[in-house]
Amino acid sequence: MQIVHHQMGTSYSTTSSSRSPITIATGFIGAFIVASLAVQMVRSQRAAVAPAVTSSAATQVEPVVTSQAAMWSVLGER
Repeated sequence: MQIVHHQMGTSYSTTSSSRSPITIATGFIGAFIVASLAVQMVRSQRAAVAPAVTSSAATQVEPVVTSQAAMWSVLGER
């Protein structure tokens, strides 16, 4: 936004450029998306740091099944 002040004796006139509502709305949506991504990044970093502090919790983690074939192979062994 451009504001220009002209001094004529004791009176001032202000000129400002107006932006379209679509431009303003797009700016707000873009800021919202960037803020949401920043919050997700901070949460994921906190989640990644938290397990490293408690090493006793690492022994209680169960194995992850990587595919359906791995599940069926376990049933086939019974």
